Amino acid sequence: MKNTLKIIFLGIIGFAALVYFTMPENFNKNFEQNKALSIESIPKYFDIVGGNPYTKFEEIFKSNEEKFIIVLNHDALAVFKDLHTKIDKGIVLIANISNTPWLIKQIAVNGELEKMYKDSKIPLINDSDGIFVKNLGLNDNKQNKYFIYKLRLDGKIEKVKEDSVKEGALSKALTEEELEKDIKTILENLK
Repeated sequence: MKNTLKIIFLGIIGFAALVYFTMPENFNKNFEQNKALSIESIPKYFDIVGGNPYTKFEEIFKSNEEKFIIVLNHDALAVFKDLHTKIDKGIVLIANISNTPWLIKQIAVNGELEKMYKDSKIPLINDSDGIFVKNLGLNDNKQNKYFIYKLRLDGKIEKVKEDSVKEGALSKALTEEELEKDIKTILENLK
């Protein structure tokens, strides 16, 4: 019995150590906030949830085409999963899961994203490495925040809105009224 408890205890310590040592580093706080964002800020390859793991830039971002780029932190992912039922053109969603430990991403997060967004017609980019977030100069990882950017015809990217959804929206179910209120606010900013 003692040996079994030792094995369980060591297993828990080992698992905790693995999660701790695979946690991503904090974003560079010295990012130049006044840096002009443009189409060059978008990575050339990325992972589409439920699609090709090495999608080329040109498959999603076409020249002379306006798009909204929406960066979603943890809880915002729950609200935006049904956005495709209201609007589906000219939007690209970015799942900012860069602060999640590597092991948790592999075990749970990637599969959960696929399950949540399986019916969506809006492409969802899995930003597990934080490349999009770093290139856009975001260092706010509060779990209920989202950020809307507009890629203009001239290739410039401008920030349209920074907002938040109900805290705990992913773990606790939202009421229909709360969801509709959030979707209405989002749609107002996508004009």
